[in-house]
Amino acid sequence: MAGTIESVSTINSFLRTLIAIVVLGGAGTAGWYGFTAFNAKELEAQAKAKLLAEAEGKLAQAESDLTAAKADIVAKAATIDKLNVEVEKLNTSLKLLKVDHRVAKLTVLDQTKDDATGQTTTTVEFVELNDEGQPIDAPRKFSIPGDTVYVDGWVVKFDDKYIESADLERGTSLIVFKRLFGSNQKPDEGFPLDKEGAAPTAYARGGQMSDFERKIFDDFWSIANDDAKAAELGIRAAHGDAPYIKAQKGKTYKILLRASDGPSIQLDEPVNR
Repeated sequence: MAGTIESVSTINSFLRTLIAIVVLGGAGTAGWYGFTAFNAKELEAQAKAKLLAEAEGKLAQAESDLTAAKADIVAKAATIDKLNVEVEKLNTSLKLLKVDHRVAKLTVLDQTKDDATGQTTTTVEFVELNDEGQPIDAPRKFSIPGDTVYVDGWVVKFDDKYIESADLERGTSLIVFKRLFGSNQKPDEGFPLDKEGAAPTAYARGGQMSDFERKIFDDFWSIANDDAKAAELGIRAAHGDAPYIKAQKGKTYKILLRASDGPSIQLDEPVNR
């Protein structure tokens, strides 16, 4: 009997504990739902505030990136503009270096051959020109022994920096024609061409030498043999030059002087394209 009563008591104690747990659990659940319901709006506001803060941060970063990109574009545009100026300057410099000035014309009036000696004689007309292609003196005729005509002269070439900057005195090479001679003739026996005080230049001064040019040509060989003296005048080379052409009767040849170089001879005829 005593054992039965003890068992009943134990069961009752268990039931009471279970009921207490159920009651407490229900109360806790109700409390949680109550807390959640009570704070739902605040939690929602906090979540929205967090999302807004994240969005504002992303927007600020995007604006910062955009500002940096704009600054980079501006800097690159400035660099491109600077490079374009340098390219244009370089192109202009290259054009100036390659400018050819027409300084003389050689016309082959006649060409005959002596049957007895077999020697050819070439009759030519030579005239110096200014930059407009107009004669600076009367044309002169010469009978040249041989069929190849040499045009000999003194040439002065200036440092490229003067050519590139279109320096008034040193913006192009200079030439003074000294003589014509043929293939069957010694150079020293050639026909003199130079006239006192006359020299075609790039500035169309009517063939009249400037004081600067006169200073150079009056002391030409001294300058050619003195690097220091040449450098003082901006000269990179001073020497004789004698381009030549195997002449043909009826042909006219133009003698050109490149701004950065020496003379050349070209056929003076229209080019058919």
